[in-house]
Amino acid sequence: MSARPPVIIIGMHRAGTSMLTRTMQGFGFFMGRGTTRNEECRWTNAINEWLFRQASATWERPLGFDALLTDATVRRAVTDYVAGITRGPASIGYLGLKRWLRHRSMHELSEPWGWKDPRNSFTLPIWLDVFPDSRVLHILRHGVDVAQSLRVRREQAVSASIGRFQAARARYLNNPFAPKRSGFAHSPRVGELQGGLDLWSEYTGRASEHVRALGPERAMELRYETLLESPEEHLRRVLDFCGLDVSDDALAEEAARYRPDRAYAYRGDSGLRDFAAGVAPALEAHGYGP
Repeated sequence: MSARPPVIIIGMHRAGTSMLTRTMQGFGFFMGRGTTRNEECRWTNAINEWLFRQASATWERPLGFDALLTDATVRRAVTDYVAGITRGPASIGYLGLKRWLRHRSMHELSEPWGWKDPRNSFTLPIWLDVFPDSRVLHILRHGVDVAQSLRVRREQAVSASIGRFQAARARYLNNPFAPKRSGFAHSPRVGELQGGLDLWSEYTGRASEHVRALGPERAMELRYETLLESPEEHLRRVLDFCGLDVSDDALAEEAARYRPDRAYAYRGDSGLRDFAAGVAPALEAHGYGP
């Protein structure tokens, strides 16, 4: 069989991409070896992290990556390096031993494949340099639900890290190898709803720009809420886009597991409703009207 280009999944953190990619993997879509609980391949994540470091960007300060994209000299070197390691023996990190022995390169895969990482929303131009025929799938979710999910996740992480410190304070303070590598703040930008919403706007806006630039033949955009409301119809669209052949019965069985009540969760909280009303222009800019 001839080589098949990847489907690169983009979109904001906490936007529902993990739910969809679990379904895709269950129907035979290859997401890479050793995926995380978020259905992300550690090897492609490591490449995106490396790419961000070249521009001193982070997942919560992603706009800095644009400096790399506009530096033609550095961009050529970065693209050459990423193209080389995706063709070379390091690609075993994505392929796993069995697929690597068969293909020896990510560029020779013939099955439906790709990877998910929110940072793809910004690093996509590099990936398109490496895989010019790639297809792109963008999942987006209501900004207030995303901001709230980010805030809750941060609160849990901060509480856990401070709790560990307080429980073993003497050991931490007397550690000759201090300071500790991790801290207590954990993504301070998303500690407030406004910060999370601003970050959502950056990711969602950039991802939608890519979709428009690539056009409907190569890019698909899907709302998390639309998927939950009509899962069978929209799962079929996604699976067809990704080149997966799935029977109607198997699709209906999987669609029945989707929960429409998870859409627009913010509506159940008066404080979140008030916040949404106050940021209506930002939401409307990305298609989430009243």
